[in-house]
Parts: sequence; C-alpha cells; structure tokens
Amino acid sequence: MKKYYFFLFIGFLLSAQDHHVHTPWNLDGAKQRIDSIRKGNALIEFELNGQKFTGKTGQIQLDLDRHEFKFGVSMTQSRSFAQADQSFSSHDFVHYKQRVAELFNFTTVGFYWTIFDEQRNLSFPKKYIRHVLDWANENRIEVKGHPLMWHESIPKWVAALEDTEKVDKLIFRRIRTLLESYPSIQYWDVYNEPVAVFKDHVTPNGVTRWVADKGGIYPAMKSLYSFVNGIDSTKVYTNNHYNPKSDAFFEINKHFVENNVQYSAIGMQAHMQTHDGVLDEQTLWDMMDRYATLGKDIQFTELTVTSSKRFKDWREHQVFLAKKAEARKLGENLTLPSLSEYEDYQAAYVKDFYTLVFSHPQVTSITFWNLSDKNAWRGHAGGLLDKNMAPKKAYNTLKRLIKQTWHTAIDASVNLEEAFSFNGFYGSYTGTLSVDGKSYPISFDHKKGNSETVVIPLSE
Repeated sequence: MKKYYFFLFIGFLLSAQDHHVHTPWNLDGAKQRIDSIRKGNALIEFELNGQKFTGKTGQIQLDLDRHEFKFGVSMTQSRSFAQADQSFSSHDFVHYKQRVAELFNFTTVGFYWTIFDEQRNLSFPKKYIRHVLDWANENRIEVKGHPLMWHESIPKWVAALEDTEKVDKLIFRRIRTLLESYPSIQYWDVYNEPVAVFKDHVTPNGVTRWVADKGGIYPAMKSLYSFVNGIDSTKVYTNNHYNPKSDAFFEINKHFVENNVQYSAIGMQAHMQTHDGVLDEQTLWDMMDRYATLGKDIQFTELTVTSSKRFKDWREHQVFLAKKAEARKLGENLTLPSLSEYEDYQAAYVKDFYTLVFSHPQVTSITFWNLSDKNAWRGHAGGLLDKNMAPKKAYNTLKRLIKQTWHTAIDASVNLEEAFSFNGFYGSYTGTLSVDGKSYPISFDHKKGNSETVVIPLSE
C-alpha cells in the first residue's frame, strides 16, 4: 500500500510539473486547410492615365499589408494607461498603441456601462474613445465595441432599480446612443455572456430583473437584436459567451438560427487560467465544428493564455480572486509573476492554437484579451508583453506567424499587356510597379470570393 501511495504521489508531481510543458499538437492538415481557405488566386492589371500598356514589361513588388482575417487584441486595459495623465502621452499608453499597430488589424474597445454611466462625468471616457477611434482609423485597424449590454457591468443605481419598465427604457436608450454616437464601429458584442444571467455568481440586479420580466434570456435577446437591426442592420452583431463548451450556449444560438434572429457571429471566449480550462487540440476542433453547423461566423473574442502558474480549477481560482479583492481594499495589487518556463509554454501553445483556429473555415477572428501583463485581467501574467511592455516569447511567436509564415511577398517581372496572377493570402496589398525607370506606388485588396480582374490605375 505504501508503494502504491508513493507512485501515486510521484505521478501527481509529474503531472503538476507537466502543466508548464506544452506537448505539440498534431495539426494534421492545418497547413493545407490554411492554404485552401486563407489564400487564393489574384488577377491584376494596370492602366497608366486610363490607358492599357502596350509592348511593355515591368517589375512588380508586392507585400501583404493587412490580412483579411482579423487578428485582434483587446484594448480594454489600455484606458487605465491613458488615464494616468489624460493627455494620451504616457509612455505605457504610447508604447501599448505602437505594439498593437505593429501586429494587429483588429481591436476590441470597452463600452462598459459602469464606465459610460450617464450619472457620472463622461468627459474622459468619451475623449478616450474618440482618441482610440481616430488612432485606429489612422492605422487602418478595425474596431469592435464591447458590449452593448451585460448584466455584470452596470452602475450601482441601475443595479438597484426594481422598476423593469424604467430599466427597459434605459437599456434601449443606452444602446441607441452608442450605435448612433459611434457609427464608424462596424462590430459589436450585443449581450455579453447571456446564458449566465441567472447563475449563482450573478447578484440579482436591475438588468437580471429586466430579463426575467421579458420572459427569460431568449425573448430578452430577441428584443435586443430586433432593436439594433432596426437602427443599423449592416453591422456585425455577435453573441458572445465565456463557456462555448456549454450546451446552453449552443442551444441559444441554435434557437436564434431556427427562429431567424438576425445576428452575424458566435463569439467564443477562452480564458485558460486553470488547468481544467485549457483546451486541447481535439476539444477545440470539435467545438468549432459543432458551432459551424449553425452557419454563423465564429469569432474567438477573448483569449487568455497565461505565462504565470495556472490554478487547478475554478474553485481554487476563486480563492485567489477573493484574496486579490481583499488586497485591493487595502490599496494593494495582488498579481501572479510571469515565469520563464511558463513563457515557453505560452509561446508554444499560442503557436498551435492560432494555427488550428486559423485553419478552420468558419472562424473570422481571434482576439487576444490582454496585450500586457501590466494591469492584466485577474492579475494573471496573461499578456503578450511583460509588465515593462517588452515582448514576451509569445508576442514574437505570433508575429512570426502573422508577418512571416502567413505572409505573401511578390517580386516578379510582368508583361504589362497581360493580367498578372499570383496566389496569396487574402487581404490588403501595397507595393510598387517599375516601368522604364519609373516607380509607381500600387495598392489593392485581394478579397475572398472575388474572381474578377482587379484594375489598378496609375498616373504620371
């Protein structure tokens, strides 16, 4: 019996030690799927001053500038960096934006009701949002607003309301204000984490009472989707939840599809801060395949892969979160350190996760939730940058994938009397065409599903 316990204990230790070692995934067929799904033939021809070239050859140099697929990062944590001096010139905020623009083409911006509380001074939140939107536009980064509604982020006075008719008016007024005030934002999470509204960890409040008064989350969300589509049906509206493995989340999406509720995408969160929360290769693929049967786009809306020690399970994690909350009351910030061996794990896991997900035809975006360990959600070292804003191994790994492995660069001689064809990743291209010693800047979009020749105009 002692020998049995000895081996059991040794097995436990080995298992615990293995949590920081990532076993490479098989990724069978992933590269082939990526080449088939994310790349295609482009056909381009050139006109100079409205005329086609005759008897000319040239040298074309092209680079993929922006993927059509959305590689994203949340900027919800960056507001605290900007708020440090409210001039948007703090070192952390400036460096944060530089790292975002260096790697990503998509970002999520927080519109939590607690921040946009109409009974508080909204001058800084509005100023911050306007700054980020202008910066994103200048850097050709698309923006998602998060979220239009969530039962866990509401002002205290809204939480206390018993009058559900009043809450109803407040909710729809808030949503209309956001959609009409920020028309450039094409992507929105509508109701965040819907099937959790009556879970034990949710304190009953004005919004949960409003949901109950509507007859439950199904009719409540139907009314929200009807409302947002009535304001602007061209936007990409997402149904986002923290546990996509949940049957309840699958069923609510299935119900909406069967009842022709107008929304565009299913949002999957994947915050892997516990051992039992880490998605393995088969589970992840099966989950994507299951939701793909519903015919909606799949967005990975919130991804966390930590380089700090993970907890065994949610119960153990809650103990830490309770200690963190107590420390905050004392003005302290309890965080988990980034560890070298876990940084190796983070980089290796990110490589496999992104490769598998990028190879699935139904997925349109992946958003990493925290860019930096500084002020990272829940105190985990869940960023791609460390606390000093320096790149971790995972950042460099992801950069190699996006900017090198999944990149198209062309340097070729072309007969300008004919259309030039190449096979490349879908997205925006920039480059030059050199003819008779002159160099012309060129740019165009290589879009999936476009079989027509793209005519690129040049001018003297």
